[in-house]
Amino acid sequence: MFSARRYGEALTVLINLFDRSRTELLERQTEISEIERKLDDLRGGFGGVIAVEGTPGTGKSSLLRLLHSKAVDNEFLVLHARGHEFEASFALGAVAQLIESAGEDPPGEDMPARLHGSRIAHLLHGKLPDEVDAAEWHSLLHELHRIILDLAGDRRLVLVVDDAQLADLPSLRFLSYLAARVGRSPIVLAVAVEPRGPSPAADLLGTVVTSFESTVLRPAPLSLRGLEQVVAETVAGPDPTAIAESIFEATDGNPMLVRAVLDEAATRPGRPARAGLDWLTKRAPRSLMRWIIRKLRSLPEPSLELAQAVAVLGRATEPWVVERTTGRTDAGVEKALAALIDAEILIDGPVLRFAQPLVRTAVQDSTPLLTRGQLHARAARALASTGASPEQIAGHLLEAPAQGDQRTVRSMLDAAAAAAARGEPDTVPYLRRALREPPTDRDLPMVLSRLGTAELSVDHEAAAGHLREALEHTSDPDARGAVARDLAWALAAGSRFEEAVTVLADTIVELRMADAVADLDDALSWIGGLSPGARDLRRQRLAQIREQEAGTNSHRSVHVLLEQLWNGTDATRMADSADDVLRQAGLPAENGVGWGAALTATCSLAACDRLPEARRAIRTLIDESRRRGVHLFHLDHCLQAYVELQLGQVSAAAGLAATALEASESAGRPTIAQPIAAAALVEALIEQGDLERATAELSARELLDAESDTSAHLPLLRARGRLRLALGQTDAGVADLVRGRGLDAELGPAAGSVGMWAPIITALHRSGRVRDARELGEEELARAYAFGAARPLAVVLRTLASTAAPDRALLLLEEAVDLLDGSPALLERARTLYAHGRGLGKAGKTSTAREQLRLAVELAGDCGAYRLHSRAREELLSLEAPARGPGRRKRSPSTLTPSEERVVALAAEGLSNRVIAQTLFVTVKTVEWHLTQAYRKLGIVSRENLSRALAASTPERR
Repeated sequence: MFSARRYGEALTVLINLFDRSRTELLERQTEISEIERKLDDLRGGFGGVIAVEGTPGTGKSSLLRLLHSKAVDNEFLVLHARGHEFEASFALGAVAQLIESAGEDPPGEDMPARLHGSRIAHLLHGKLPDEVDAAEWHSLLHELHRIILDLAGDRRLVLVVDDAQLADLPSLRFLSYLAARVGRSPIVLAVAVEPRGPSPAADLLGTVVTSFESTVLRPAPLSLRGLEQVVAETVAGPDPTAIAESIFEATDGNPMLVRAVLDEAATRPGRPARAGLDWLTKRAPRSLMRWIIRKLRSLPEPSLELAQAVAVLGRATEPWVVERTTGRTDAGVEKALAALIDAEILIDGPVLRFAQPLVRTAVQDSTPLLTRGQLHARAARALASTGASPEQIAGHLLEAPAQGDQRTVRSMLDAAAAAAARGEPDTVPYLRRALREPPTDRDLPMVLSRLGTAELSVDHEAAAGHLREALEHTSDPDARGAVARDLAWALAAGSRFEEAVTVLADTIVELRMADAVADLDDALSWIGGLSPGARDLRRQRLAQIREQEAGTNSHRSVHVLLEQLWNGTDATRMADSADDVLRQAGLPAENGVGWGAALTATCSLAACDRLPEARRAIRTLIDESRRRGVHLFHLDHCLQAYVELQLGQVSAAAGLAATALEASESAGRPTIAQPIAAAALVEALIEQGDLERATAELSARELLDAESDTSAHLPLLRARGRLRLALGQTDAGVADLVRGRGLDAELGPAAGSVGMWAPIITALHRSGRVRDARELGEEELARAYAFGAARPLAVVLRTLASTAAPDRALLLLEEAVDLLDGSPALLERARTLYAHGRGLGKAGKTSTAREQLRLAVELAGDCGAYRLHSRAREELLSLEAPARGPGRRKRSPSTLTPSEERVVALAAEGLSNRVIAQTLFVTVKTVEWHLTQAYRKLGIVSRENLSRALAASTPERR
């Protein structure tokens, strides 16, 4: 119930043995000083009263035990008693405890109690005076007072009564009598009192607490700082402060509750990794549950039922809502509520709530499930009559038992609609609860379809089951079309492409000219291209559909457009087609070209080297899908990651891919997006040089050896092949890349794959298969020339140069550099500049090579491609002129790249990394990278030395 908000890290908690007495008295120095002062007064012959007042668990008993211990150390006689609800009916029971405790003191010659045993027994067990007979009462109380004094003899006397509010009335009458006289006797009376409502016992204790001789101590809860000290000494974990904050939030610093949590944790240490700290406060300690039930049963009826109702409600603003939730309306409710407030279990105010959240948890956990369900059902009905929000009402109905009530179904549907209208994605619990009620036959198709659509984002397998059932029960043509479309997407998310094609084609044949056919066409065209089997089946079914629709004006334009996108060979025409798709789609239209076409068109813009347009399109697509509540299985975010990667935003691409990867696995059943997101993340990590993490990401998801014949695995095979080549696993890398290129050809000659498999050329050449590498390179080059997009052509030219003779290699690289001059594809431009500079260096054209390499270093650094940056910089340094004379060459800002110079200049002015990043429109990580490189070049370790290093080198720069 109460979570530790900031804990996602692995954590194992171990509770150690600790000095409980010291812990219980933490932050009690003021109270301890008062106790010591009172005992000093007693030593001088002056008595008094100490009243320790406070709510349960604040440490009253600990202070009384301290008083008892210090009094014994001073050789005072200590008599003690404790009130108890089961002894409240025994007259003078507490006084009897006091006198009986005298027997615990070592026997002495002057023990009058031993000489007057029959006298004491007569007083304690004789008949009490009538209530109205004041004289008889005074005589009895006076005699008891004399007995107490006789017990003390010449010794100072300390009377300690814990839980005095539970003592019997005659004993409380004696304590009240005694409180008025201790100032003139060598007696200290110490009582611990909990607040109670109006009653005879409260009146008598009031005279004790407010006595002229009384010192009232009100121990406060532990502060957060004090609790941190306790946790630091008792809990071993990576973040004791965070643990303390979690416990403090649940207990409000109440020492008894804190101790209960720690004691409970001590019996179940070693929670599993990633468990966080919820387990410390999510369930109430067993000892606390037993205590709260006993406490509530000691209060007037029906305090227990009222506390259970408030625990279920969480917060209540209207007392009558609490009454209706309990199911009781008798006069005792008001009295019980007042008792709970007086006992400070509940806090009164505009919102009625528990004083400590953990006490609410204890009440909830101790309430039987059946009773709790009934309370939730009554709470929902009560809140409905107050005009509460649909989500408030539904929150209780989620916990209530199903009763076949259609009002519950309507409430859950309203809550789901309200949550969706606010953009909250998870409406599944409401809709599943509506289905469990269950709905009537008339409402069942609607509930099933809404549930299945909502489940698309959390559990595509469950979504497919509910949508298939909804399709069986739905008769309206437009509704059937929408359900069939969502069912196909759910099947596709689980890579069940052929089933999805069958559903779509069957529904298109059935609906023929209905408005929903356009959306179905879109889904059929997109899903039908995701695997070889699905593509063949789509062709067969489309032929059947066209035969049946001969002579009709059907929605075929989407297929024409998408065929151009899938199979186009000319970048200009393909980009124009993509623009047409997006215009017709309206990103996307409600009844025109749909989401699949929009995704494909955006992907095509990126393949045609129209990266800025692709970025705008994908952002619009994401915004529109979110606004309309359409779930694209995070394929849109995967595409965004790839576009950002090519634009040179490596860190942003890694973040987007990691988010999409996590989201694609949120339901425990990975969707079609998982291998695509994993591939995008690996590609970004390769550029950052983090090969270890890239390997770990694939290994953790069992993707290092995963095989599939779907288009979703094409990016994975490429990324995995590149990773293995980077790790020196040439044979495995070549195998992945060859397998991917073969699958690509099997799926159909997609224009978007031009240049995608170029790494095979280099890999084959390095493995000694020079002829194969050159043949494949020429084949890819012819295809890239035919396609005509600059970036894919530059990729092939640069890759082919690594296999060509030096003269031809330079020509190929020069052409690639010219193609990318001014291109927004910054990452590929940096790679090409590096390859060109390296080739020029080998050809002895050192000056031109350094110029190209400097540009590569700067561009790679701006992109966050640290692996490429490091390589380019090493190559550049190897071409620098050797130092003259003995010793090391002097470091100078003249060796800084232009980007490093800009960052260093701003840092020297005192700007923070974040401000520098905002000024230069780069990431903070890029700024940190440039500063690190600059410090090394300047021979300094921090920005404190930056201004001096720049000033010292000014003459040299001139």
